[in-house]
Amino acid sequence: MSRGTWQLTPWTELALAMVLVFAALLWPLHRPSIDLHGEAREALVVRSIVRTGSWVLPRRNGELPSKPPLFHWMAASAAHVVGLSDAVIRLPSALGAAIVTGATFGLGMVIGGRLMAWLATAALLGMLTFWQTASEARVDMIFAAATTVALAGFFVWYRGSESPGWARVASYLAFAGAVLAKGPVGLVLPGLVVLAFVVWERRPGALLRFWSWPLVALVLLIDAGWYVLAYRAGGDEFLATQIMKENVYRFVGHGSFSGSRGRFAFLRMERTLATNLLPWNLALLGAAMRGLRGERADQAARFLHSWWLAILVFFTLSSGKRPVYLVPLMPAVALLAGRAMQRAYANVPADGVVSWLGVRLTLARFATVLAVVDVCAWGGSMLLRQHKSSLRSLGPFAAEVRAVVPADAHLYAAMALPVPQILVLGYKLDRRLERRKLECTGAGDYFLVLETPEGALASSGLKRAPVSLVRDGERCPLPGIQAARERGNP
Repeated sequence: MSRGTWQLTPWTELALAMVLVFAALLWPLHRPSIDLHGEAREALVVRSIVRTGSWVLPRRNGELPSKPPLFHWMAASAAHVVGLSDAVIRLPSALGAAIVTGATFGLGMVIGGRLMAWLATAALLGMLTFWQTASEARVDMIFAAATTVALAGFFVWYRGSESPGWARVASYLAFAGAVLAKGPVGLVLPGLVVLAFVVWERRPGALLRFWSWPLVALVLLIDAGWYVLAYRAGGDEFLATQIMKENVYRFVGHGSFSGSRGRFAFLRMERTLATNLLPWNLALLGAAMRGLRGERADQAARFLHSWWLAILVFFTLSSGKRPVYLVPLMPAVALLAGRAMQRAYANVPADGVVSWLGVRLTLARFATVLAVVDVCAWGGSMLLRQHKSSLRSLGPFAAEVRAVVPADAHLYAAMALPVPQILVLGYKLDRRLERRKLECTGAGDYFLVLETPEGALASSGLKRAPVSLVRDGERCPLPGIQAARERGNP
């Protein structure tokens, strides 16, 4: 790219890219409100930390959370400063997205310079799933941020670029953060990428050089320290929930995940990669074609291909499969796409190309197209979120319940009410919803039941979340309660 009389430093450009992403997320942090299961699940944990001060092992609706607390710590810390709200609970995801962007930009600078850095950033911001994950109260973007920094730091250290010492420190700290974001998989996933790369490089000895006893001790102090404190607080229930269920059972398809393998096709993640990352994944096809022609990948290409391939294979083998699981490989695909676009631009002949303010017009037109694609990806993700909320939101129903049920009245969840609805309504109603058997005792308690029985005081009206409010003991026997029993609400 041609130089003018005024030029930003690389660090300033990196900060600018991060600020642009964060600014684009300011409105999505507020709308739509948190009224879906995935976000309410984490929001309840954050609320518990803020109100009870249980920073080590908070609970959600009386139960242990399924994920480590890094996301919750970040949101609760912000809430102590500016107050608790949907936007504050989602704030860690926006910060994580900015970090992923900054790490992608920085690694692009190391590999191919300023042009590649901006092209890779544009590719990353043109991914619909990236924006969706960045604007939701889930742990996935924080996990992706830690994974990206860990891998970028390792490659900068491996490459021997300027100040490789701080890069190794950043990588180790990011490994620790990845574990605190999503559990042992935070060590396994980036570790597999590093292992695949050094094997491809035929330099397994690099792992011994990367090893640092002081940094290992620091990681153990951070991660093992929290796990020991959490075990003291939660005992075997903690191990069963966060280690066995959420990591081992989810991967092998055991226990509550035993139906996952039948429900998810073996190549679902490959189909997700082929569809959700268009058109940037065409760079992978281009690399494969060059390989078939006998062109050897250089060091940077080997690292980036090890990155996305190792993560894809891991989740292909895993029983649990969701599109958001591929967010940690998106920076690698974006960098490969940026490199491919840089290569294509470099092949444009300089003679005869019109310049405007020192910038080649061909590049300006290309930048405009990329900007339009990024804006469409951002807007499309926001529209999808609004559409999903309109189909599944229990917010209006929660407002009806608040209007009917007095603040001092008992409100319970019927035994058959699914956990997702309990978590969402527990957050929206700001109540702990205890499960209780629905009986005609004359106590006058209120119950949230599945489907819409006769005599219901309020109903969600949603096919995917058919929840209704009934009152036990009023006009007993109530036909609606008997109908609820017959539908599985004993």
